[in-house]
Amino acid sequence: MKPLSESTKRRMAEFFMRTSIPRILAKEQQEKAMEKETLKTKGA
Repeated sequence: MKPLSESTKRRMAEFFMRTSIPRILAKEQQEKAMEKETLKTKGA
């Protein structure tokens, strides 16, 4: 396997940013929302 060229590395990084980061952020927001729901049901 030959080493990746700079342009290929950059493309992979951009692809990773576009695909993975929104998913990670969405997951975090979902977890926070679930925590709020849990607190509401317990403390209400």
